[in-house]
Amino acid sequence: MTITSAFKKNLWISLCAILITVAGCSGGNKGAAPDISAPADSAGAASSGTDSGPAGGSQSTTGSAAPSTNPATALQASEQPFVRVPDRIFWKPPEGWVGDVMPFNNGKQIELYYLQDWRNDAPGFHPIFQVTTSNLIDYTYKAEAIPFSEAGKQDLAIGTGSVIKAGDTYHFYYTGHNWMFPDENKPKEAVMHAVSKDLKNWKKVPEDTFYAPEGYERDDFRDPFVIWNEEKQEYWMLVSARQKGVSGGVLALFTSKDMSHWKYREPLKIEDTDNYFMLECADLFKIGDTWYMVFSEFSDKGATHYRMSKSLNGPWKKPAQDLFDGKGFYAAKTGALGNRTFLFGWVPTRQNEKDYMKWDWAGNMASHELIQNPDKTLAVKVPDEVGKLFSLEAPLKEVKTLGEASGSEGSIQLQGKNGLAGLVFEQLPATAKITGTVTFDADVKHTGIVFGAGDQPEKAYGIRLEPGENRVRYDAAPGDALGSLNPDIQVPIELTANTPYSFTLIVENDVCTFYIQDSVALTTRIYKMPGKSWGWYSGGGLTTVKDLKMLLPSS
Repeated sequence: MTITSAFKKNLWISLCAILITVAGCSGGNKGAAPDISAPADSAGAASSGTDSGPAGGSQSTTGSAAPSTNPATALQASEQPFVRVPDRIFWKPPEGWVGDVMPFNNGKQIELYYLQDWRNDAPGFHPIFQVTTSNLIDYTYKAEAIPFSEAGKQDLAIGTGSVIKAGDTYHFYYTGHNWMFPDENKPKEAVMHAVSKDLKNWKKVPEDTFYAPEGYERDDFRDPFVIWNEEKQEYWMLVSARQKGVSGGVLALFTSKDMSHWKYREPLKIEDTDNYFMLECADLFKIGDTWYMVFSEFSDKGATHYRMSKSLNGPWKKPAQDLFDGKGFYAAKTGALGNRTFLFGWVPTRQNEKDYMKWDWAGNMASHELIQNPDKTLAVKVPDEVGKLFSLEAPLKEVKTLGEASGSEGSIQLQGKNGLAGLVFEQLPATAKITGTVTFDADVKHTGIVFGAGDQPEKAYGIRLEPGENRVRYDAAPGDALGSLNPDIQVPIELTANTPYSFTLIVENDVCTFYIQDSVALTTRIYKMPGKSWGWYSGGGLTTVKDLKMLLPSS
């Protein structure tokens, strides 16, 4: 990788203008997605296009003589037609999408039951389907496990649940959901039961169905999770619920000796959940001598949180950092291989497959490997099997430079004190791992990766670190909504100037996960990422990226 210095003429003016907006260097448009527009003409004025960019007009850069090759032409020549690869890291079924995942540990493999999202006009929806894996990169698809029922039945639609083994029988507790029942003065949701001898053929046990107890909202009663309480010698079931007159959601507790009759107990005491409407898809697991609870916040923020305790009885304390990822990784629950624990969630799609449209329910499955820190808190990293999949180093070919950028092979410096600085590389492969270490000084407002840089007036989207806000964020917005201050996705992380932070980006087709310092992750879907150029940029101060590498799968 050869990197030149100083300012260059005839860079794309709209790129500069909108990336500066992202950096907060032009007022009023913080948090915007960068826009890669048409190249400047010979007179230095931006070519006309359908997207005029943010208010305040275009900005230009001047400096040394312009290169002989038009950047737009060079970029267009470097981009080849994108060919989608099989969804191996971020798995999805041959047809339809993955909803809430319900892992069951089965020796040397994990049975991953999930809600199948067909998005069709069937009378019911979300049957439970099954896929298995022993290494998180090879999946065996086993199709439908539990179908939804016909009209008039409680489980016309199916919601999240869990599997547990007792003796030689497997028990699946799941949500029965019928959106028409409230009109008939019946509860919308209930806990239902099915049994199996082989994890494949399930028989429903309708007589074991039960509903929200007195004092609870009967239409919000879902996501049962069952565990054996060794100390009390009984089965415990947590159910996501709402108590009447209580602002926040709760995890209602039920106990049983025979797995058919369940007795109501008081909800568990969980710190700092009063503002969560529902605590969905709860899960309990133990690492060493510490119990952990994960649940997903049902709101527009939609992230998976966790709590800690020395006992199943609680109290369930909130750690200083209680998020693993953002709302691009929802309804996460745990599965294990040996003594290693993983989180499985789903990455939503967007309406009309447009990056600026609303998120849809369901998408591809994603996984993180959990790490227990010395203080017993949790963090996430790239699963070992996924990381080892990439072993072939690919060259980084620079397409263009923005602002003050300098460096040599594998190391770059971006000085953004006089405006945005950045580098753009050739198109991103369909699947890749990008690694390196980033350090920034106290003046840096943000620094990060930009995706989707093309030669037509179109949007680019960025994952960036914001030291002043102690967060990593992702943004996508159409041209007429670039003034939004609210990140599309954000994950808190403490960031300190002049401290090196290792990072890993895993990309497959239009899904990616950005891991920072084996601490937190940010997962998202970017439709403008595949087959387009990408780069690193910095605003406000000096960013240094060392050991920057792009690795491809060996096969």
